[in-house]
Amino acid sequence: MKDATVMVVSGVTMLALFSILSAASASKLNDIEEKVDIRNDLVSGKANYLPGAACVIATSAEQTPADIINYARACAKAHEDWLKEQQ
Repeated sequence: MKDATVMVVSGVTMLALFSILSAASASKLNDIEEKVDIRNDLVSGKANYLPGAACVIATSAEQTPADIINYARACAKAHEDWLKEQQ
């Protein structure tokens, strides 16, 4: 009886730890994905940032308003990085 209780407690503990670690990993993956998206917009030419001067965003019938917002965020992040370099 004692062995069964220990096994159940161990199993529940392992499940809880796995759940916590999975949630933390998912959060990190979301952050990484967002950063990759930002860099991709800049590298692909959809958002062109000229340090300290301008940001040019691709607009056509193919881009949705949400795309434009993402491109603007990419420019904002690039500007933030540039400002950090200036300090």
